[in-house]
Amino acid sequence: MRVKYDDLKSQLANGLASMYLIHGPEPLLIEEAMDEFRVLAHKFGFTERIRHTAEAGFNWQILFEHSQTMSIFQEKKLIELRMPTGKPGDKGAKILIEYAENPLEDVTLVIIAGHIDRAGQKTKWFKSIADAAVLIQCPKITSEQLPGWIRQRIQSRNLEVENAAIRRLCQMVEGNLLAAAQEIELLRLLYQDQVVTLEIVEDLIANHARHDVFMLVDACLLGNQDRAMRMLYSMKTTGSLPIMILWNMVREVRQICRIYDESERQRVPPQSLYQRFGIWSTRQKIIGNAMYRLRRLEWERILAQLCIIDHRLKGGIPKAHKDEWEELESIVLRMCGVSSP
Repeated sequence: MRVKYDDLKSQLANGLASMYLIHGPEPLLIEEAMDEFRVLAHKFGFTERIRHTAEAGFNWQILFEHSQTMSIFQEKKLIELRMPTGKPGDKGAKILIEYAENPLEDVTLVIIAGHIDRAGQKTKWFKSIADAAVLIQCPKITSEQLPGWIRQRIQSRNLEVENAAIRRLCQMVEGNLLAAAQEIELLRLLYQDQVVTLEIVEDLIANHARHDVFMLVDACLLGNQDRAMRMLYSMKTTGSLPIMILWNMVREVRQICRIYDESERQRVPPQSLYQRFGIWSTRQKIIGNAMYRLRRLEWERILAQLCIIDHRLKGGIPKAHKDEWEELESIVLRMCGVSSP
């Protein structure tokens, strides 16, 4: 049985089935669906909650072993099985098919699988679960749907909101539901019993200025021109300091140039030096993308231009015809791979 995300709460109110599969591209909706499961599981007498993550080497057989650990009081169990890749592999697929045919008593198994594409939904394991379990898809919220989603969520927090404020929030979060939810919770805490106006949202954005510097530089490194230019314009209108933006750009570009230098000196691939340069795994893809898009010479030229702007802002050399924001716009375009005039 397939249940729409919006109908989940009413469906769960009738009691929990033995097996569920939650999947979709929206992590926030998936986590909020799991919150509903936990609350209602407690209400229906599920006294034990067990969590597993199907990573490399996961023992799939453990799903059946839970039936052997039931206490003499026959406690109900809620088992959460996270499957980050959406692919159980051959062993996992076999166990899931077997489990769907013979679910455990007094146990509700909830599989959290993230996005499963069309090919994945045609597999035998998925079809077996679809026949035996309740499927809940957490759909992607499109840009057209986002204003309505934000309005509904704000109103559910007992706040009123202006249309202009909703449009500005949409621009701010750029489709990121988790970011939107966090901003709405902040609005609820700071502006209870008030109408959320455009001015309030602009103040909220201004308070994020320091964090936005890092996001801007990442957008440049990824070559996301539209996003980077929107962020730069937003930071300009909210009074961010150009020197803070410049400092972060210099740091990242200088690190890229140093990686190139060391890579050439040791005759090893740049990727092998990421850990040595303190680049966390979460940022390695960003740095790798930047080095793949632009050649070493271009990054060196960008660094030279950044140093000139730095000297200019500090009064070391005369100012050019462009102001500092025009200079930064030129840098953003170059980092994104667009040749500026």
